Amino acid sequence: MENSISNQTIPTPSPKPKPQPKPENNNSVLKSGDTGERVKNLQNKLKRAGYSLEADGVFGANTENAVKAFQRKYNLTVDGIAGPNTLNKLDAVLKQPTKPSQPVAPKPGSSNGSAVVPYPGYVIKRGSTDSANVSRIQRALNVPADGNFGPQTESAVKAYQKRKGLAIDGIVGQATWYTLF
Repeated sequence: MENSISNQTIPTPSPKPKPQPKPENNNSVLKSGDTGERVKNLQNKLKRAGYSLEADGVFGANTENAVKAFQRKYNLTVDGIAGPNTLNKLDAVLKQPTKPSQPVAPKPGSSNGSAVVPYPGYVIKRGSTDSANVSRIQRALNVPADGNFGPQTESAVKAYQKRKGLAIDGIVGQATWYTLF
């Protein structure tokens, strides 16, 4: 028996390239109406930076307000859109060592949208030991000012956040502070 091999080539279909997952681009724009993990990541970063909001993956009014407060604080364009400048600055701020900062009094006559009482630079929540600022918060919320951030103060903060349309977490971060003061 004779086997013959022909010189005939049989075309084989070329394999389809596998879709590659898109690398997460830290410089992508996030704005009101966006949803998903990237929004949740932004919200968690804003929370770590001291802003009071829920990390629910929905870029709504609370996220936009936190982004605007962050932009205002760091002299960025205040548009509520988390673009490359905002995202890069947020990453840079979070890389800095964290320690309570001393409040700096605003310049007389300045109106940059900041609070009358400067934000202390860290969140104040249940168990916080900053009795001066806890008492200040309690007075603003008509809670007996004992300097102890306990359940009564936390409830009052949550009720205030609800009235003001803020994320309801009972934590006084920058967004809550700026609406209080």
